[in-house]
Amino acid sequence: MATITLNTAASLTGLSKRTLWRRVNDGLLHIQGQTEQGGHALVLLDEVMPLSRLQLEADDFSLVLDADAGKAEAQCDLGLEFLMQGMPTEAVHWFKEAAKQRYPEALHQLGRCYITGTGIKANEALGIEHISRAAALGHSTARHMVHYLMDPAREPLPLDELEAQLDAIEQKVVLEVLQETATPA
Repeated sequence: MATITLNTAASLTGLSKRTLWRRVNDGLLHIQGQTEQGGHALVLLDEVMPLSRLQLEADDFSLVLDADAGKAEAQCDLGLEFLMQGMPTEAVHWFKEAAKQRYPEALHQLGRCYITGTGIKANEALGIEHISRAAALGHSTARHMVHYLMDPAREPLPLDELEAQLDAIEQKVVLEVLQETATPA
C-alpha cells in the first residue's frame, strides 16, 4: 500500500498535523508501520486523497508519491497543480521544496510568485534573484524574463500589469519554440 508522510498529507488536505493525528487516534486514518527515517509518520495515500483539496485522478497519485519522495520535478508539478487549482500558498511550499534542489522550473515559478505576490508576500528583488538562478541553469523563459526585469529603463508597473507583462514574455517564448519545432506540411 502506498504511503506518504504526514507533512504531505497536511499539505494535500489543509488539515493540521494535530488534526490528522486525531484522525489516526480515532481510527479514520491508518499509519503504515510506526515511523519512517527521521521519525516521519507514514499514512495511507488512499485514505488521504478523499480528504484532499487538490482534485487529482487516481493515475496522478504517482505525482504525489514522487513529490513526497523528494523528486524535484514532481514537487514542482505538484506546485503547479496547486497553483492551477487556486491554492497558491501550497504551490509556493512545493516550489520552494523543488527550488532547494536547484530545479530550474521551480526557481522560475517561485520567482514569479515572489514578484507578483502570489501565495507569498511580494518581493521583486527576491523574485528576480530566483528567476536569474533559473536562467543561469538554462531555463529559456527565465532568460527572457531576466532581460526584461533587469532592464534599467523598465518602468515600474502595478503587480497585475507586471504579471501580464511576464505572461506575455512566456507566451512569446512558447510560440517561438512551437514555430521552431513545427514541421512544414
